[in-house]
Amino acid sequence: MAKKPKVTFSKHIDAAVRHRIFRALQEATQINVEGQISWGIGGEVDQHISVLRDAFEFPEELSTKACAKALWRGLLDARKKGDLTDSSVMEELQRLADTVLAQKLRRYSMWSRVSYKPLINSREEKFNYDDVSIKLASHLPTYMLLSSDQMSDLRPIPVKDKPNFGYIVAATTARNETHAADKIFRSTEIFQAVYNLVLKTWNLIGSEQKPEALMLMGPYHFLFRERKSLHTETLWYNPAFRDEHWGSSSGDSKKIYETAQTVRDALAKLENHPLKEPISSALLMMNDGMQSADMSRRTLRYWTAIERLFQAENERVSYENIIKRATYLEDAESLAKAKLARLVRIRNRYVHMGATENEHHQLTQYLADHVRRHLFYILFNGDDFTDHSEFLEMTKLPSDAETLKRQRNAIDRRERMIEKGRHRND
Repeated sequence: MAKKPKVTFSKHIDAAVRHRIFRALQEATQINVEGQISWGIGGEVDQHISVLRDAFEFPEELSTKACAKALWRGLLDARKKGDLTDSSVMEELQRLADTVLAQKLRRYSMWSRVSYKPLINSREEKFNYDDVSIKLASHLPTYMLLSSDQMSDLRPIPVKDKPNFGYIVAATTARNETHAADKIFRSTEIFQAVYNLVLKTWNLIGSEQKPEALMLMGPYHFLFRERKSLHTETLWYNPAFRDEHWGSSSGDSKKIYETAQTVRDALAKLENHPLKEPISSALLMMNDGMQSADMSRRTLRYWTAIERLFQAENERVSYENIIKRATYLEDAESLAKAKLARLVRIRNRYVHMGATENEHHQLTQYLADHVRRHLFYILFNGDDFTDHSEFLEMTKLPSDAETLKRQRNAIDRRERMIEKGRHRND
C-alpha cells in the first residue's frame, strides 16, 4: 500500500524562527466569544504567513495555489483552537492536504496559439513530458472550439486570437483546475524552452528590439475539464504577449517539423535526468531571455542560466569561479574568460545600478551559444552523473592535460597509501 503523502517541515527556516513567527501571529490576532479570528490593519499577519510559506514542504500533488490556500486556512484554524505549535499547525495542514488529495483525478486539457504557420496537409506532432501529453496541430478538436461571442468577452488583452497560426494542445489528469494548470503550464514551458533552444541559431543582424525566440505563445490559454470549457470560471492569459512580435515564415514552420524528433528525444532525456532541476532552470532562463525584446534583460537571463548550470543550488560561488567552471574546456589563456567577465560587468550594472547597454549583441550571442552547447551536452550525455555536484567536480579540475595527469597520479598514490600504507605500486 502506497504511503500517504505528508506535509513536512522545510529546511529553509529553522525551528527557532518558525516558533518566533508562531508567537508573533498569536500576538497579532484575537479570538472573539463566537470563536472568530480577527486582526488589525497594516499587513503584519500577511507578512508572517508569507514567510511561513518557506517553513513547510507540501506534497507535490498539491498545486502552488492549493499550498498557499492550505497554509492560510491551516494557520487560522489552528489559531482558533488554541496556541500555534508545531503539532497543532501540522495537524491542520495535513488535514487540508488530505482533503485535496482525496479529490478524484479528472481529465483536463488546454489550448493556445503558437507562433508558427502550419504547412499545408501537415501532420500533428506529438510529445510527452511529466505526465502531460502535448501536440502541435493545425486544427482543434471539436469540443475545444469557442464561438466568436465567447472570444469577444475575453479580458484584458485586446488581441483575442491569432488566426492561421498553429495550436498547442496539452492534456493531463489532475485533482482540480489549479493542479491541472500547474502541471500543464510547467510542462508546456519546458517544451517551449527546448524547442526555442533547439531552433536557435547565431543571430548576426541584431535583435535589440525584438525577441529571438521563434516559438511564442498566444494571448490566451483555454482550460477544459472533461471537455467542458472553464474560461467563464477561470481565465489564463499570457502577460508577455505582444502582437507586434508575432511573425512566421514557411522556413521557420518547416524547422518546427524538422526538429520535432530532437525535441522529443530531449524531453525524454530530461524527464528522468539526475540533473533535471538545474537543466530545467537553465532552459527556462534561456527561454525567458529569448522571448525578451530587451537586451539587458536577455543578458541577465542568459547569465542566470549559466549560473544554474555551473553552481549548485545551495552554493555561493564567486563570478570568477563560475567563469572558471563554465570555461573548463578552454585553454588557460582563452579569451572565453574575458568575454564572460565583460558580460558579468554588464549584468551587474543592470542589476545594481539600473544601467542598460545595447552594444553587446554579438557578445550575448556568444553567451547563448556557450550555454546552449553545454546544456545540450549535459542533457544528452550527463545521465551518468549521480547529481549536480558530481558534474561540478569535473568542471573544477584544471584545463591542461599535464596538470590533470599529475593530479591523477597524486590521487592514485593517496589511495595506495590508504589501502597499503605505501604509495608505490611496485
